[in-house]
Amino acid sequence: MKKLSVKIPKILKNKIFLSILILLVVGLVFHSIQQEKKKLKEFITTQVKKKDLVISVIEGGNLKALKSQKIINMVPGQRTILYIVPEGTHITEEDVRNGKVLILLDSKDIENDLDQQKINLETTYSSYKEAEENLVIQKKQNESDLNQAQLKVTFAMMDIEKYFGSVIASQILNKKEKLVYSELLKDPKLGGEALNKKRQLENKIDLAKEELARAQDTVEWSSKLAEKGYVTKSELEADKLALQQKSVALEQVKLDYQLFIDYDFPRQIEELFSNYREAVAEYDRVKSKCQSRLIQAEANVKSRNATYLLTKNRLETTMRNLENCTIRATQPGFVVYGTTGRFLSETPIQAGTTVRMYQELLNLPDFSTMGVEVKIHESNIEKVKQGLPATIKVDAFPGQIFTGKVESVALMPDPNMKWLNPDLNVYIAQISFDRSYDYLRPGMSAQVEITMNVLKNVLVIPLVAVNFKDGKAYVNVLNGKKIEAKQIEIGESNEREVEVKKGLKEGDIIVISAIGKVGETGKQAETKTQEKKEQETTPQATPQNSQPSSQQQQVQPQQPEQKIQSTEKSPGNIEKSNTTERQERPAGSRRQRTIPDESKQ
Repeated sequence: MKKLSVKIPKILKNKIFLSILILLVVGLVFHSIQQEKKKLKEFITTQVKKKDLVISVIEGGNLKALKSQKIINMVPGQRTILYIVPEGTHITEEDVRNGKVLILLDSKDIENDLDQQKINLETTYSSYKEAEENLVIQKKQNESDLNQAQLKVTFAMMDIEKYFGSVIASQILNKKEKLVYSELLKDPKLGGEALNKKRQLENKIDLAKEELARAQDTVEWSSKLAEKGYVTKSELEADKLALQQKSVALEQVKLDYQLFIDYDFPRQIEELFSNYREAVAEYDRVKSKCQSRLIQAEANVKSRNATYLLTKNRLETTMRNLENCTIRATQPGFVVYGTTGRFLSETPIQAGTTVRMYQELLNLPDFSTMGVEVKIHESNIEKVKQGLPATIKVDAFPGQIFTGKVESVALMPDPNMKWLNPDLNVYIAQISFDRSYDYLRPGMSAQVEITMNVLKNVLVIPLVAVNFKDGKAYVNVLNGKKIEAKQIEIGESNEREVEVKKGLKEGDIIVISAIGKVGETGKQAETKTQEKKEQETTPQATPQNSQPSSQQQQVQPQQPEQKIQSTEKSPGNIEKSNTTERQERPAGSRRQRTIPDESKQ
């Protein structure tokens, strides 16, 4: 078996040439690696991390005292200031205890009116007391008059019962239909004087009948005796005359009885009932008159009492106005003058100035309740609640961070901003400091960050890295040497970062912005250098006839004026670029970025 021999060129046997060849290959490989690194440096990238995401709202505002006392002129009419404490005076607790005078208003006319009102008060008070006494007297007089009227009704009732008896009297009074007098006389329940009168007349009739019968017997016996001569003619005539008298007496008694039935009895009934009805009517009239006089007396008391109270209130108001002319310190603070300005004209508060009622004269801010007043956009108003924590940065003290909380949120939009821009709705929120600081002053500019929520251990990416297309969120993910657009699901966000719920995992590298093209290596990149420079100067759309292959992806520059930065860009620089972008776009809006057309990839 023959050995296989390989003929090696003599040039390869030269060690010097071989060393040069190796160095050339190593140089080409190193150059290729450097070119790839240079391309990667053209992208601003960041890594997807898990961290606590703070959901907050950042707004600017000014410092002000959340609690302050407005001193308002409560004296009616126009008043001249006689004395006023200098502006900026510090009112201490001792000044409050001593009742330090802040403002003294002219009160000469009030003092003159006070004496006359005191006299009027005494007059109306005596008139009121007189009306009260008259009311008591009237009540007693009414009681007496009603008792007299009631007695008359009682007596009339007793007269009826006396004449008819209690049984018939009650029946007659309760009976509404017309009375039949003859039936009353026949009623066995009849009693009283009517029954007695009836019986007397009936007895007289019976007695007259008996006497008439005896007279007739006497005449008959006298006639028989006279025929026999035992009685004289004159005695017979006397007996006949007696018979005639007895007959007349009977007729007279019968006539009396008939007159009693036909006239005396009905007349007595009508008279008694008329007296009773009149007594009842008189009682009603007396009762109505008493009620009327009582109402009049009570009305007189109320009227005079109202006059007295009105005079008393007027006097108290005058005395209160006199007291209000001297305004004293009621709480500590610093004196700040108000103005008498109406519309565009302003008159400073000073001695000799004329002020009107309800005009603000002084303001005593309490610096221990210093806070920040900010305007919250309507897109965030539902998230900002009372009691939420906040961090405060005061421009005058850049190196210090203060803490506080949301003290209050207005229910209605700010009318001043609404007047300037009807389409803009902002709500005033007051942020209080956790503690007081003596060096803070009203009017200082401040920035407030209100923490609304803290998401624990969630995937977070910069907000500027999110692009939107057709209502969906995308990010550019760096996969090796290529950039791929990937759809994600986002959650809550703040001004700088956003939560990623789906689509990414921890450690993924996403591209925030890029300059140049990806996928071109070696000679292709060198031939495209001029085009890249033109894109850096003036971004243009890629022509259709120069589209890269399916394994290449074109990334359009988002900020052409931004310098090329490496993947090792610090988080501080990323935050700075995010802050710059946030300031350029309006509040409540998100930066919208387009996704490269995948059909061109």
